[in-house]
Amino acid sequence: MEQFSYEPVKFEDFVKECIMSQGVSGAQVKGIVEAMSNRLRSYLMLGHSVQIAGIGTLKPTFNAHSAETSEELSGKSVYKVKVQFYPHKDFQDVLSQMTFVDMDTLNENPEEEGDAVDSQRGA
Repeated sequence: MEQFSYEPVKFEDFVKECIMSQGVSGAQVKGIVEAMSNRLRSYLMLGHSVQIAGIGTLKPTFNAHSAETSEELSGKSVYKVKVQFYPHKDFQDVLSQMTFVDMDTLNENPEEEGDAVDSQRGA
């Protein structure tokens, strides 16, 4: 059976779609995304969670080795730092509306894939 997966949307394609839907320049979209990315990194490095309207919250988290007493804990106990994403309700709603097609059906009717993607994009 053939494996099927979607490729990530390229940033340039994402920017083009934003330009078409909002009537702003590519430089403006790229500049805003770059500024947001820089600010996100700064806030996360300081330990802050960051809420992005309509998207969700990014929160810094970490894993650390356990210790018997608080005196044994230090920054060296941390062995993995990551960012947890908590989607906004709108994102969760989109996920709950996703439809899935049986791979056998998709292989028999390949146009269904395009139709499903277009309906999600509002085309």
